[in-house]
Amino acid sequence: MSRSLTAGLTNAVNAKVRRPYISCTIEDRINHLNSSVSASNSDAYNDCTIADDGAIIRVRVTRGASAFAQNAQWQRITDPTVGSQWTTWTTFGGGSANVFQDAGCAVSNNGGGAINAYFQRGTGGNDLWNWFSSDGGVTWSAGPGTVLVLAGSALIKGISSAGNSDVFFQYDVSGGDAIGCSFYSGGWSALATWTLPTVQSAQGLAVYWTGSLYYIAYSDGYALKECTSNSTGATWVALPDIANADSTALGRISPRIAKIDNIYNLICVEADSGFLTGSVYSYARLRQSKDLLHWSNGRIFQDVTTTFGVNFIKNTAPSQSRARYILVAMTTIKYNNAYQQSDQNNYFDASSSITEYKRIDQLDKPGGLEIVLDNANNALISYISDYLNTSYEAIGINTLVTLNEGYYTGSPPTVQETVNVGKYHIKLIEFERSPGISQIRLHCRDLTYLLDQESRFQTIYTSKDITWLITEITAKAGMFDISLPATSQMSTTITSFTLHAGQPYRRAINELCRIGWLEYFLDQTETLKFKELASEDASVWTYEPEIEKWSIGTNDIQGNHVIVTGRRAPGGPLGNITTGEAYDNVHAHAVGFERLIMVHDQKLGTAGLCEDAAGFIMDQEHRDQYDHVVKVPANPALQLLDPITTTDTGVQSTGIDNVSRVIRQEVRYNPGNAVYEMEIHLEGV
Repeated sequence: MSRSLTAGLTNAVNAKVRRPYISCTIEDRINHLNSSVSASNSDAYNDCTIADDGAIIRVRVTRGASAFAQNAQWQRITDPTVGSQWTTWTTFGGGSANVFQDAGCAVSNNGGGAINAYFQRGTGGNDLWNWFSSDGGVTWSAGPGTVLVLAGSALIKGISSAGNSDVFFQYDVSGGDAIGCSFYSGGWSALATWTLPTVQSAQGLAVYWTGSLYYIAYSDGYALKECTSNSTGATWVALPDIANADSTALGRISPRIAKIDNIYNLICVEADSGFLTGSVYSYARLRQSKDLLHWSNGRIFQDVTTTFGVNFIKNTAPSQSRARYILVAMTTIKYNNAYQQSDQNNYFDASSSITEYKRIDQLDKPGGLEIVLDNANNALISYISDYLNTSYEAIGINTLVTLNEGYYTGSPPTVQETVNVGKYHIKLIEFERSPGISQIRLHCRDLTYLLDQESRFQTIYTSKDITWLITEITAKAGMFDISLPATSQMSTTITSFTLHAGQPYRRAINELCRIGWLEYFLDQTETLKFKELASEDASVWTYEPEIEKWSIGTNDIQGNHVIVTGRRAPGGPLGNITTGEAYDNVHAHAVGFERLIMVHDQKLGTAGLCEDAAGFIMDQEHRDQYDHVVKVPANPALQLLDPITTTDTGVQSTGIDNVSRVIRQEVRYNPGNAVYEMEIHLEGV
C-alpha cells in the first residue's frame, strides 16, 4: 500500500542529515460554463453531434399550433462563439410542414463523414424518416428516406442514435409505450422491439454503443430508467433505475449521453409544475458515470431554462486547437475552454511561494492541507479568482492543489526528487497581512468531502452485494475511481439496503463497511481505496534511529464478549433470532469480569454473517488496545493503514519492538524553523 520511493529518496529519508524539497501546483479544472453566446431560439426538441472536422451539427423540429405540420431543420456550427451560427437554420429538403413535433429528433455521426438525422413524418403517414449527409453535414440528401413505418399509426415519443448505423425510438403500443430499433446494412432492418414491460408516458431516450452492447437511458416521464440491448435488438436486459420516481412531482425527460474525458455524461431536463410542491422550474441536470451502471446525482444548471432538451458536449472547432465544453440548449449556449497548462487562468506553480504547510491524513474524515503562500508585493493577486467579476483563475474555491514531497538526493545532494502525496481542493482562501508580511493561507480538503453531501431522495436496493452497493453509493456522491478488495465477503448479498433521504453518503458507506469491516482512504491519485485489515499484513517500513519522539501505550479494551444480532431467520420457531458471538478469554481473566458489546444489524441475514461481524468487532477491540504516537522525519512513502515496525533502541531503551498500523498522520513543513517532520498515530495490526 505504501508509495514507491527511489533508492535516492529512501536513503534521504533514512539519513541523519536531510534537505527537503517540496513542489506544489494549483489548477482550475472546473467546468464553470461561465461564457454565454447570445443565441436564443424558440424552445423545441433538438439534438446535436460533432462531425469529423469538429463542426457541431444540430437538428430541431419546430413547434407550433399544428403538431403534425412542423419543419425538420439543421445547422452546422464551425465557431461556437458566434451567435448567428446558432440561430441560422436550414429546412431539410422534403421536411417542411409535414413533421410531427412531439416525436423529437436525433442526429449522429456514423464515421467517415456520414451524418444521419431522424424525425417522424407528421402528414401523409407516420414514417420514421432519415436524412443523410456524406460530407460531415455540409450538404444533405434531397429528401427523406424511410427507415420503417410503424403499425397502427403509432406515434413516436423520442428518438436517439448511437452512431453505429442504428436508430432507437419510443413509440405507442397497446397498453403503453415500448422501445424499438432498426439497423442499417445496405438497407434498414425490420423493426426490433424490446422484450421488457411497457412504460407509461415515455418522454425521450438516449443510446450509447460500447462496441459490444447498447446502453439505453429512457424516461417514463418521471423516472430515468436504463436497459441494455445486444447489437441486433433481440436481447434486452433491465438495469436498476438511474433516478427513481418518488412521486409525480418531479419530471425527468429528454436524456442525452456523451462520453467526455473517459466519463459518461447523461444530461436531461428536470421539471416541476408546482402542483404538489409549489416550486416551478424546468432546467438541465447533468449526471456522470464511469461504467454506465452507477450514476452520480450530478449538478443542475438552474440558469439554463429548457423544456424540451439540452446537450452537453466537448468540441474542438475546425481550425482551432483548444477544446471547449459546451452546454447546448435552444434558449442559450454556455461554454468554457478546456484546461490548458499554458493558460495562466488554469495553472499556477506555487512551489517557490510556499512558506509553510500542514498536511493531515485521517480515517472517516476528508484529508486536509493548510498551506501558506508568500504574497509579497501582491505577487499572487492575479492568480486568484475574482467572483464578483466572474473572473476564474487557478487559485479559487474547489480548484485542485497537487502536493509533492521529497528531498534533495545524491552525493552531494543536488537532485530534486519528489513523490506525489495528495490532491486537494481549496475550501477557504484567507489573506493575512501584518507589517512587512503579506500571505495567502489556503485551507484545502481531499475529494472525500463529496461523501459528506446528503442524498436528496430515498433509494431502496434489494439483493445487491457489498461491492455493487459501495460502487453505487460512491458514484452517487460523484466519486468514480475506487479500489475494492476481491474477496469472498465482498460478494455477500444484502437482502435490503436503504439510502435514506437526507443521509450523508459517508454514513451509508460506513454501514456497508462494517459488514465486512473495511477501512478506506483516498490516495494521491484520488482513488478511493477500500481495504480489509489482516494481522498478517507485512510491515512496509522500519523505524529505529530516526525516531524523534515515541509514545507507546496499551489501552483497556471496551469489550471481551461481542454479540451480534441480525435479521430474524425465516421459517423458524416463533421468537427466533439470528446471532453470532466472539470472545476474548484472555482479557476476561485479566480484568475479572465480562464486558459485553451488543450490536444489532438487520442487513445480516445468517448466523455465519453475524459471527463474522462479531469477530470483526473483537479484532478492532484488539487493535484499539495499542495506542502509539511516533514523530519522525517526513516520509512520503507512508499512507494510511500501512503497517510499520518501530524499535526502541538506545541507552534508555524500553526494549519494546512493535508492528502497528497508521491511522492518522500529520506532516508539518516550516523551513523558517527548520521543521519537516511527521507525527504518526498508530493502532495494532
